[in-house]
Amino acid sequence: MEKKILFFDIDGTLLTDEKKVLPSTKAALKQLQANGHEVAIATGRNYTMAKTVIDELELQNYIVCNGAAGFFHNELVYENVLDPTEFERMLQLADKEGHQVVYETPFKLRRRSEAISIRIKTAMEAVGFGVPKWDDEFYKEHKMSQALIFYREEEKDIYENGQFSKLKFVRWHDTGVDVLPRDGSKAATILAFSEDQGFKREDIIAFGDGLNDLEMISQVGVGVAMGNALESIKLRADKVTADNNEDGIAIALKEMGLI
Repeated sequence: MEKKILFFDIDGTLLTDEKKVLPSTKAALKQLQANGHEVAIATGRNYTMAKTVIDELELQNYIVCNGAAGFFHNELVYENVLDPTEFERMLQLADKEGHQVVYETPFKLRRRSEAISIRIKTAMEAVGFGVPKWDDEFYKEHKMSQALIFYREEEKDIYENGQFSKLKFVRWHDTGVDVLPRDGSKAATILAFSEDQGFKREDIIAFGDGLNDLEMISQVGVGVAMGNALESIKLRADKVTADNNEDGIAIALKEMGLI
């Protein structure tokens, strides 16, 4: 069998609803590596937020911040950051609307506002994290891999109306939205990252469940939707497996003959 490279989302895919890695998942990934395949994480989290899972699974390949940074064998090999001019303009609008923002680099998160709203607190807790430290000037001293902004679906036209031609907004929570480069995504980085390492598209496999997984699942060689995935993800997937609480990853890998 040709060597494959496999990418796994974290929340709702590698992790159960209780934010745990199933024993079957851990064993399956180890067997994949023993069989000569490359295993990688592709997550909306930054490295700091993903580190616990990366360390638990002993992985050296990871794409973080929805594709803004890619690491192969623990070395940064790909980076795509937010346009600073448009991001500054978005910050001014967020301040005017009273919407909180979190800055992100691959290794750090900082919040813009000193006050802490229920929206930011609820969304961060949903992925198992507290509210980041306050540093409103952080973005002036660092390149932004991505940002988080906290508004509800009914408020999306404030930002998602075409005024930010170099930014993309992807919802991940009722109150939380990722801000990405317009040309950035997990999919774009996976394809560039994999090609650089000598993999053909047909040898790329991706597992996911959420809206920020849609492009990667539809563009790789084999896209696998978890049983708990959104219906829009399942419709674009090549394969649908059991859910994240029921050995979905191990089942799919066995069915594909990879373990």
